[in-house]
Amino acid sequence: VVSIADYLFLGRKLPSSRSWACLFALLVGAFGYASTDSSFAVKGYTFCAIWYCIFCLDQIYLKHITNTVKMQSNWGRVFYSNLLASLPLVFTFIYDADEIAALKNISASAAMAVFVSVALGVGMSYFAWMARSLLSATSFTVVGNACKILTIAINVSLWDKHASPFGIGCLIFCLGAAYLYKQAPMRADAKDTDDAIKDGKPLLPK
Repeated sequence: VVSIADYLFLGRKLPSSRSWACLFALLVGAFGYASTDSSFAVKGYTFCAIWYCIFCLDQIYLKHITNTVKMQSNWGRVFYSNLLASLPLVFTFIYDADEIAALKNISASAAMAVFVSVALGVGMSYFAWMARSLLSATSFTVVGNACKILTIAINVSLWDKHASPFGIGCLIFCLGAAYLYKQAPMRADAKDTDDAIKDGKPLLPK
């Protein structure tokens, strides 16, 4: 769906036959992993459908933003996205007595854990926006899902509630498909052009 939206709205060509095969392989591998997960159960089909529509819209719209809204630095995107996301939390926090009490009585170790979590979140946000500016929406989706392999590896090493060896094999299969996926090039008549292509910028900031 994202690759078709890339074509319709962001000026990309449709994926090649090889890339379509890789996307299909990713779908098959993900289904194979999910079906062997120890706690896999789909109960809310409506919720899943709503989430998927929002996810696809998010991928396309944010890529359009990186192409059309110019920033002097990638940190600008990080600042504004986190600022907008944090505003609702202010109103939920000030009316939550338990949260205020926990903040007043926070220990040094807990404060350090929160600080590390915030630092990791800022780092993830920075590199996610950088990747969005360099990759197509479809490629970013492929890379983002492939990066979740580390989270699954940690889950396998710490807990017993995870996929079977067959499911882990499906994940490795997904990694191979993601590696072989090739980003679709821009069309000649594209108006929504990637920054790195249009401005001749290097792939990574200095």
